[in-house]
Amino acid sequence: MVDLEQSLILLPGLIIGLTVHEAAHAITAMWLGDDTAQRAGRVSLNPLRHLSPMGTAALFILGFGWGKPVIVNIRNFRRPRFHYLLSSLAGPASNLILCGIALGVLYLRPPGLLGPGFMGIYLINAVLAVINLLPVPPLDGSKIWPCIFPGAKPVISGKWTMAWMVVLVVCLYAGIIDMILNPVFTLLYKLLPGA
Repeated sequence: MVDLEQSLILLPGLIIGLTVHEAAHAITAMWLGDDTAQRAGRVSLNPLRHLSPMGTAALFILGFGWGKPVIVNIRNFRRPRFHYLLSSLAGPASNLILCGIALGVLYLRPPGLLGPGFMGIYLINAVLAVINLLPVPPLDGSKIWPCIFPGAKPVISGKWTMAWMVVLVVCLYAGIIDMILNPVFTLLYKLLPGA
């Protein structure tokens, strides 16, 4: 069980980060010609449309969480491979933008609980951006990298998603994810005001 107080501080950052991340996928896909997410009600900044109850609960139990993935139909895009790449990149890109905004607010020295709140938004969104670039289903990287490398198949079958989730959890507890995130956290703390 993770620290409850720390989870509560990170929860607003997780809700904001996951909501904007998933909405960015849906909005970008809609702009590029695929209305699948729009018809599912995912072109929205309402967190209830994007949060997974199990993924949110996992924050308090496992120390990380996730949202409901946005379904995209690559066949609806005019330029399938390129537009699928853009719609997949939209989530991590939105997290980087939120991370930058939060860092800017932290330089303004927000009072009271706003400081820890924006610190949570800053850290969570940086982690979401980095983690989602890993080429492991169901993360965005499993869609991004195949679109970049010639000959790779951009759409991966969803039947192995649960198995890959288990692999991710094992990597998390084996410290493999920490090896990726520790340099990121080092950089993030160096960027903070007064560092």
